[in-house]
Amino acid sequence: MTVHYSVLIVIIGLFFIQDISCKKHTIKDDPSDPPSMDEAYLIIHNTNNSNGITLYGNQVECEGCDLKRLMVVASNKSASRIIDTKYAYDLELRLSSSNSSLLCQFASYKFSENGTYVLSIMQNTSTNIMCSIEQIGTLSYYWTPAILGIITVILYTVLVQLWHHLHCRRHFNHFYTIIFHSQATDDNLNIRTLSSLENIQQEAINASNNRTRRALPKRLRSLDTFRGFSLMVMIFVNYGGGGYWFFDHSTWNGLTLADLVFPWFTWMMGVSVVLSQRSLLAKNVRKRNILLKICQRTAILFLLGLSEQGHLIKLTNMRIEGVLQRLATCYFFTAILVLVFERKENNQQETIHLSIDNNMEQPFRTELYKSIIQYWIQWLLVILVVTVWILLTFLLPIPNCPTGYIGPGGRHNHGKYWNCTGGAAGYIDRLILGTSHLYNDPTCKEIYSTKIPYDPEGLLGNLTGILLCYLGAQAGHSFIHSTRVHRVCIQWIISGIICGCFGLGLSQGGHSDSWIPINKNLWSLTFVFTLASLAFIVLTILYLLVDVRQWFTGAPFLWLGMNSIAIYMCHGLFGVSFPVQLDVDDSHAQQLAMNLYGSLFWSFIAGIMYYKKVFIAI
Repeated sequence: MTVHYSVLIVIIGLFFIQDISCKKHTIKDDPSDPPSMDEAYLIIHNTNNSNGITLYGNQVECEGCDLKRLMVVASNKSASRIIDTKYAYDLELRLSSSNSSLLCQFASYKFSENGTYVLSIMQNTSTNIMCSIEQIGTLSYYWTPAILGIITVILYTVLVQLWHHLHCRRHFNHFYTIIFHSQATDDNLNIRTLSSLENIQQEAINASNNRTRRALPKRLRSLDTFRGFSLMVMIFVNYGGGGYWFFDHSTWNGLTLADLVFPWFTWMMGVSVVLSQRSLLAKNVRKRNILLKICQRTAILFLLGLSEQGHLIKLTNMRIEGVLQRLATCYFFTAILVLVFERKENNQQETIHLSIDNNMEQPFRTELYKSIIQYWIQWLLVILVVTVWILLTFLLPIPNCPTGYIGPGGRHNHGKYWNCTGGAAGYIDRLILGTSHLYNDPTCKEIYSTKIPYDPEGLLGNLTGILLCYLGAQAGHSFIHSTRVHRVCIQWIISGIICGCFGLGLSQGGHSDSWIPINKNLWSLTFVFTLASLAFIVLTILYLLVDVRQWFTGAPFLWLGMNSIAIYMCHGLFGVSFPVQLDVDDSHAQQLAMNLYGSLFWSFIAGIMYYKKVFIAI
């Protein structure tokens, strides 16, 4: 491993030039202020009505919540206010003198950003009241920055691919030599040109002749590409995701883009565990030494997670659980499980040989036995872990809370279970770790007005995290024991379909009111199965594109995947400093541009490290 310390020192020095704090978006209560990002202007005209009215509303994202009073309008008067536009609203107009007297209502009404809306109430007769909402004025181009951002990433990837092919192809380098070194004689140039063309032709013939058997490297480039893509999305989301709600984590139940990347990291870690241990055993490394490496890596990951908090804190207030801490926990148990019950086979080679054609004679049932059935003890232990999660989640008695409750608490269910956030998961964390060591700003806090801390990376979620990591290990087992490309893909796709059926079946198609909702905050069983299903499918596609057909080099995502931990730590510790981020106005266009720039910046740094052969592993 070559490490250019001078380059790293210069980069780190730039990060400390200036520390820029990112502005947080807040909803303004002063109606005289113009609407900003994710805001609209609502005007109520209470004309020809002899009674005062009250507007009640609730964002539909707040499931089972009572309506809140938004504004009061006197008879024959008008009033206005700034209203949030992230989510749709359920609205009701009632008489101020009697809250039970419903005048009219609007279900799931979605206000558009920067729009001006006029809600008119007119009393035609003593019993007939008409209500209408009309949008006036010009709306913002809400979706345009997001679309342009996606196009930018695609163009960036295409340009990187073009640069890679032009820079790395041997005949291009020879053409470069011809153009810029014309002092050589024409005869020598012709000789070298013919020689180069002959070499290229010979390599093509050799590649065709050797197509029946290909030795894949110790690292799956498609796996590194998948990891790098997830890391780029994670960096973009952590920087703010342009302020878009769909680039943020789910409030409670459901899935957004931000919810995908961390579980995918956990799944990919399981794949890497199998491949790395297989390589070490092929080198005749003793299991005791592998165990020491597992313990060492676990400790480093956990300590890095603690240091990620980034500022001086008291031990009494230190958050114990976190992203890297969960990765460390899931990695440790999965790696130990694979190591203890892994049988060393007669594999003297350090690479995994995989057939491209159909001339291998090993029966498919033999491959299934080797990749699944022979690991029945591992599966049994994982099932026991999942069973413990189910029993604790749905049967553990919780003081002042219903048994089996898995909601966000607060305003949920009409405020009946205000201090029951997370159910058993939150209760176990508060009981064992204490509230001072938990995350104080869960995603449900703003919408559901929760009061108690809740950690989405808590202790109970580690159990389903182990299942997710081991499902990745199963993908690794399928890869190392398959002798044909199509058999690897078939096993991965079938595994993805099975996981998807479990996830969608137990969540009844992804509904919140189901047996086990898809929930990132809880790392629910359906969440784990759904994310594993997507991971199997995505890796299959990337495997065919990157490793088999080689239509895609994986860059720039490959660069990030080769130094994922180092880039992740740097983006967290130095990510709000010049030249990575600057303070910008509250608009989706400016925030998305800055957040996307930060993601591309780290991919560029990763590219420099990749081509300078700076690989930082733990």
